[in-house]
Amino acid sequence: IRTFREEPDQLRSIASFFSGDDNNDLSTLFPDLDVSDLTSSWCTNFNQIIGPCHGLIALADSVIIIILNPATRKYIVLPPSPFGCPEGYHRSVEGIGFGFDSIVNDYKVVRLSDVYWDPPTDYFGPREPKVDIYDLDIDSWRELDVEFPSIYYLPCSEMYYKEAVHWFIITETVVILCFDISIEIFRTMKMPGACTLLDGPRYGLAILNEHLTLICYPDPMSSIDPTDDLIDIWMMKEYGASDSWIKIYTIRPVPIPIESPLAIWKDHLLLLQTKSGFLISYDLNSDEVKEFNLNGHLESLRAIVYTESLTKIPKISEHGTQVQQY
Repeated sequence: IRTFREEPDQLRSIASFFSGDDNNDLSTLFPDLDVSDLTSSWCTNFNQIIGPCHGLIALADSVIIIILNPATRKYIVLPPSPFGCPEGYHRSVEGIGFGFDSIVNDYKVVRLSDVYWDPPTDYFGPREPKVDIYDLDIDSWRELDVEFPSIYYLPCSEMYYKEAVHWFIITETVVILCFDISIEIFRTMKMPGACTLLDGPRYGLAILNEHLTLICYPDPMSSIDPTDDLIDIWMMKEYGASDSWIKIYTIRPVPIPIESPLAIWKDHLLLLQTKSGFLISYDLNSDEVKEFNLNGHLESLRAIVYTESLTKIPKISEHGTQVQQY
């Protein structure tokens, strides 16, 4: 996903689809998809692309959620959650997840929100965490009575892996929060000891060689020149075992200021967005940096690595949410 500013107060989001060749170049698969439902007048950094899950992906902002199969070009726009907040309060969406429940054979979307008093001051009052679940099979939202810690939101930090959605949260340090899509419970996983500070690097999640992978990268807002700092990549060798983290790469300073990592492609190409809004790759084997002719509004790039699948989006009832073609 990338976003463009069309007018001073209007942004437009599009989804682009590419295939890679032996030279690690990108070739357009089919025309861009104008994701007008995600068009915003104020925000780009919350736009998310989540998945893939059995060939389906979710596109989301703080209001709209779209389930899409790029191979079949079918999609649905989910109905809005009916759960709001009382007058005088504000509901802030902190995280979105999408995955498959193997127990009931259904796809689910999870939305994490904070509800807090919204006074005309800078103090927002205590937070009340809320969890909404959308069941694709019955086309309906429901609330889940469970609490969770504050989400530490960072671009490209939501990851679906092993039938669980992962985010970062803030406790005494930074840890990974996991939500099991099937049994609908939260659990936490510790990060490597060198990657738990709030006042320091930023963090991203990726998949490398089918393992959950943590990327520690320089804070782009730091007063220290980010091109003088290193990027560390850690792999969790045994999923769920916090003592199985191993550092597999330390990347020398990249000559181009980096905003955030996006994904790991072909198990050796780290995709990154620059502070100027362009897509680049860093070859973990050769240290080669490649710039692509692909850009968007600052902080707006999102990417996943996707394998085509003919998975059908479940057909909803005639009077419910309809599957559409683009």
